[in-house]
Amino acid sequence: MLSNEALARNLNALAHPRRAMLFRLLIDDPAAGDSLQSLIAASSLHPSFAIHRLREMERCGLLIRRRKGLNTRYRLATGAFTAALATALRLSEAAHAPRQVRAA
Repeated sequence: MLSNEALARNLNALAHPRRAMLFRLLIDDPAAGDSLQSLIAASSLHPSFAIHRLREMERCGLLIRRRKGLNTRYRLATGAFTAALATALRLSEAAHAPRQVRAA
């Protein structure tokens, strides 16, 4: 179970719109995290903004960074908290999706 401090830290990591956008991007398209360049291209963020936001998410344990040679890969951390956030995001999107009206 997460401590109150860890919970607050993790939720705060997503409190910024750019971090929330990166989180959502990695949920919807994990391959976008195959490299920093692909994340920058997918998010349209300036490289320094992307690096700063990714490091904040990594410090909180929401993100895992793996270096292999010159390439750096970013993935959402596996765990109950990250899975719960992903589920909450999907439920929220479903609840706010425009409803189709059937013709009578």
